[in-house]
Amino acid sequence: MSPTIRPSPRWARIAVMVLIYGGLLAAGQWGGGWLSNIFSTDFGPAVQSHEFHVILAGIVLFAVLMAIPFVPGIEISLALLALFGAKVAMPIYAATVAALGLSYLIGRLIPLDLIAKIFGLLGLTRAVSLVRSLQPLDAGSRFEVLLAQAPKRVVPTLLKHRYVAIIIALNVPGNAVIGGGGGIAMLAGMSGLFIFPRFLASVALAALPVPLFIILSNG
Repeated sequence: MSPTIRPSPRWARIAVMVLIYGGLLAAGQWGGGWLSNIFSTDFGPAVQSHEFHVILAGIVLFAVLMAIPFVPGIEISLALLALFGAKVAMPIYAATVAALGLSYLIGRLIPLDLIAKIFGLLGLTRAVSLVRSLQPLDAGSRFEVLLAQAPKRVVPTLLKHRYVAIIIALNVPGNAVIGGGGGIAMLAGMSGLFIFPRFLASVALAALPVPLFIILSNG
């Protein structure tokens, strides 16, 4: 009788993390779709009479959800734009920049030690060693270490042009798979490679095309 083959603890931990990741992604997609459907509904006269309060509540809710990883905030913003038109374009733009700035700052508060422990649970010993080596370094030194250890093709280019990479990542369709706007911003903060004013300027530029198009097309 052949012995039972059991998965290694490392692969078992990775499988658990993949399931958690899939659950977060599915929950974010479902929640974003559910809320966008609510805002896509035609409101009755009683609700329309409180349009300002509905818009304010929608913008605040949008900002909160935009800051959360894996929530596709773009769907909610498009639903608000479809319902209320160009007058909510700039509030949505401001809410987007504020929400992603908040996600970045939250990421800065997450200690690298916690990230190293997560990698340790996955059995990723090389990643643990890398994070531990980055922990005492400033942003410039971290950049040099990552650049030295990165594969020699795509990754160094992304690191050198990381603000451009952020702009592209925030505008890629389906970016909820890599965490959505909130997740991307949080990872940027956790990395320690981005200066906050430059990051905020990149976010402001990345979020500008849609509201600018809406305003110009309704001007």
